[in-house]
Amino acid sequence: MTALEQSDGEQSPGSRIAVIAKSARVLDVLAERPRGSTPSEVGELLKINRSTAFRLLTSLEQAGLLQRDAGSGRYRLGMKMLRYAESVRSGIGIIRVAEPTMWALEEQLRQTVYLSVRSGWGATCVERLPGRHVDVLAWKSGQWLPFHVGAGPQAILAALDDAEVDRYLSNGGERLTRQGTLTGEDVRRSVARTREQGWALNREGLTAGVASLGVAVSDAAGSPLCALSVAGLEADFQGEALASTASAVTAAGDRLRNDLIA
Repeated sequence: MTALEQSDGEQSPGSRIAVIAKSARVLDVLAERPRGSTPSEVGELLKINRSTAFRLLTSLEQAGLLQRDAGSGRYRLGMKMLRYAESVRSGIGIIRVAEPTMWALEEQLRQTVYLSVRSGWGATCVERLPGRHVDVLAWKSGQWLPFHVGAGPQAILAALDDAEVDRYLSNGGERLTRQGTLTGEDVRRSVARTREQGWALNREGLTAGVASLGVAVSDAAGSPLCALSVAGLEADFQGEALASTASAVTAAGDRLRNDLIA
């Protein structure tokens, strides 16, 4: 009997919740490692012993959530996860509405295009289109970023009212980027700049040599529904190219807003 199948008499409610939490952490780890991981690697990453990691991995494999490579012994996400992902995706109506605009924007700019929605004190990418000129992999579908990292999250933050921005800044925790730690004043200046120009720009916040530009798409009351953003080589976000990209993304955001609130 696996750890996920033990009966009520063999596991207390607290133990069952702990097993579920650990299993979720295993899935999170493997989602970031397409080549998979061994039980020893998973145990080291999650700071649990190898036998516990092996039991969790075996249980998840038996449930169809993971698959194991017989040669290397590495576990990776299983095909069953595709069904779950498609179910989630089909339930997010905003994706269906946004896809034509996203494809048109990719055709125009040939950069990676993202659609993101607010999730707590940040934003989650719910759809990503690879760019033909450059495919930026730093932010994948289903991945969360804090408000201070990435153009999409920054655009959503700037679209919130001042009271909500204050709550975010008082929430605590370090605001880390590749360039260092941002202060509250750094974030406020970024919010003010984004509001003034109508779009957010993030230079190399996640990946060296890569920049992103995004706009918030708000409802009739001004509350952000989502963000539309693009990412590409940092050199393409300079001078006239930056102005052209900002114009294209802003126009696409306006079209998407009209489609969403029509």
